[in-house]
Amino acid sequence: MITFVPCDGTQLEVEKEIFNRNPAYNVIAFDKETLDDSDLQEQYRDMKEFHTERYLVKENDHVLGVIEYGMESPRSRKPWLSLLIIDRQYQGRGYARKVYGLYESKMVEKGADLIQIAVHAENSYALRFWRSIGFEVYDERAYEGKQYYSLDKTLARF
Repeated sequence: MITFVPCDGTQLEVEKEIFNRNPAYNVIAFDKETLDDSDLQEQYRDMKEFHTERYLVKENDHVLGVIEYGMESPRSRKPWLSLLIIDRQYQGRGYARKVYGLYESKMVEKGADLIQIAVHAENSYALRFWRSIGFEVYDERAYEGKQYYSLDKTLARF
């Protein structure tokens, strides 16, 4: 069973290992292959500024990745997924889809009817993934010197 365990800053080493096993993502997102403690501390400062929640994604005793999301994006005040990273050793096994499905269910329970994400324009792998699960591009923009696609997905309400 996949669960979300709140991140409180005490597991920075675990989070850092997950990021650093994904050097291609780090280059796209942070312009370097390896993150250090200060990079993670900056992410936690951003989390407070943007009012997001961050969780370790676990299956039994295995940490699969990190997810971070908020109920009001800075641009449009809509629910948004700001981070979903799966540890390299668990990629290619369908975990990103499963984790996203759990997240989407939580958003529906909270009354969300739409989820927004931003994807680095050069991250073609991520763009294909998000489009494959129903997200559609609605904007392209620059932020802090990088190009992004903004995507959203309308949620089915039962």
